[in-house]
Amino acid sequence: MRGWILRWFGVAAGLLLLNVSVWGQGEIGRTPPQTGKKPAHLGYPQDWSSRHLLMPGPRAENSLKAGAPEPRHIYNLVMRRVAVENARKRRKRHHRRHVKIDWAVSLENGYVPPNQFPAKYRFDFSTEDCNSDYVLFGLTVTSGTQANLVGINNLYTEASPQCNGGSPWVAFAYNTVTQPGGQIRTSPTLSADGTKVAFVESTSTGSYFHVLVLPNPIPAPPSQAGTVLSPQTPTACAAPTTAGCMTTVLIENSATNSNSSPWVDYVSDTAYVGADNGLLYKIAPVFGGGAPVLVSNSDWPVAVSNQPNSVLTDPVVDTTSGRIFLGDGQGFLYAVNLASPGGVAAARQTIGWAGNGPGTGIVDPPIVVNDSASPSVNQVFTVTGCSQVGGVGGAVNQSAANFTSSDGYTAVDLGSGHGNGDCTTGNVHAPIFDNAFWVNGSATGHLLACGFVSGTGGAPLIPSNPKMYFFPFDSNHLITSSGSSTFVINNTLGDECSPLTEFFDGTTDRMFFGVGGGTDGFLESSTITSSLSTPSCGVGPSSSCVTAPSALGGTSGIVVDNQLSNGGTNIYFSTLAPGSVNGQQCSAVGGAATPYCAVKLTQAGLQ
Repeated sequence: MRGWILRWFGVAAGLLLLNVSVWGQGEIGRTPPQTGKKPAHLGYPQDWSSRHLLMPGPRAENSLKAGAPEPRHIYNLVMRRVAVENARKRRKRHHRRHVKIDWAVSLENGYVPPNQFPAKYRFDFSTEDCNSDYVLFGLTVTSGTQANLVGINNLYTEASPQCNGGSPWVAFAYNTVTQPGGQIRTSPTLSADGTKVAFVESTSTGSYFHVLVLPNPIPAPPSQAGTVLSPQTPTACAAPTTAGCMTTVLIENSATNSNSSPWVDYVSDTAYVGADNGLLYKIAPVFGGGAPVLVSNSDWPVAVSNQPNSVLTDPVVDTTSGRIFLGDGQGFLYAVNLASPGGVAAARQTIGWAGNGPGTGIVDPPIVVNDSASPSVNQVFTVTGCSQVGGVGGAVNQSAANFTSSDGYTAVDLGSGHGNGDCTTGNVHAPIFDNAFWVNGSATGHLLACGFVSGTGGAPLIPSNPKMYFFPFDSNHLITSSGSSTFVINNTLGDECSPLTEFFDGTTDRMFFGVGGGTDGFLESSTITSSLSTPSCGVGPSSSCVTAPSALGGTSGIVVDNQLSNGGTNIYFSTLAPGSVNGQQCSAVGGAATPYCAVKLTQAGLQ
């Protein structure tokens, strides 16, 4: 694994020094000419973890140096550099592309939960590949009669030439359930070369860590390794070395895992994952080929939370500070020492108004940022629906990565029920940063978060309706509400936003998010400049709003792949209720008439 990452480091460094201009356009699905030497495989995954460890800034070599111990920095850097390069090529060719829903594929009775994510793998950063590029959906179904892990390729149906004649392809589909009532409730994590996936199977009382070896190569039409309605069952194996085999490690037989996805440290080949009992576990090796083992000694597992609501978020590993960060459902942020934790958390901060009802918890993982404008100490950002800080309701919070249990932090308001800092009962999900932040950090950048409209003493809003906030940073590089801007998303009380997703295509910076509740559901986009454009959501679809089934509840988390020669700016998610998307049915022959859908949208316009 280390050799692969160092090769990535060397190649990426050379390309970036050449200002990316040496990258060819590449043709979709084509094999490079044979030269007697095997072409370099320089792909990368985009999954839930890609958005929670960030290194923005104008000096690319900082990211490249950091990429030796943490390749996620390089992945994020390459995504943005490729987008800029392809924007330049598009301007030269004056090329226009259509905007539409690209496809919707049936997931039958399964979906990706609202604050969890599918995962995308790109086989090569300089060319699109119809068969090797895929998106992976882990589904909540418990039945063995359909797949709960679905991989779709031939994604670029709007490209020229089209993949598979314009139709996406379910390349592989597995029933990975090994326990009664088992399901995938959290996000999967891909290996660096895209050949394996790690995920957690949860039951009502237990949790199990799996590593599945995916088909290699990924099947091309008409070949398939299972379908959604007729999945393959992986063979059991002690070590993940053979395609179609799956390892199983019992994490905990007395606690489920409802909210903690595995974080994989690619260099040490180690996974960290929490459970609802408040414990953080360590498993190694993961993808390297050996048999995964749960580490059990005086250091591991770590007793993180002993609160009444001890449901842990995904852990985020920051090797720069030497800490693992995660939150719990009670509203506390924790730091665990990466080396020799001694079985306990090193520090704790009270973020949510703990014990004061729904909305106070930290339900999405922290975001750790190495800010180029203030690089001395990494910063940790968390969100809660109801803050511990007086006068602040929902909140974005900024803590120093080296915080102690007695240290303070900065909180900015995201709306409250009476306007005085009380709870709306709604949850707040992961924020994002704009492209200006990626370029210059807190010197010119902003943070975007979806909170709530504040009520008043005479007209409380409990629950409230959603509102978008756009925050700058002050001269001390701390988030501030001074100079912020907002827009109200809709007037439906109780609606919440999905985690936010940002993408800069080399020309325009955009935000994507799902929003919904029990009676409505939309996928919306907003253009980011020095403020935010307000999406237009009406009866039908618009260029900034996709209509989805009634009672959608929003969408799953949204993943983006980088914009290449002609495949477009692509986003992927699942619906949270069965039905059509913009009137486009995704039902499959022999399946449900109105299934849940895996959806891909192409370009900025969403109609």
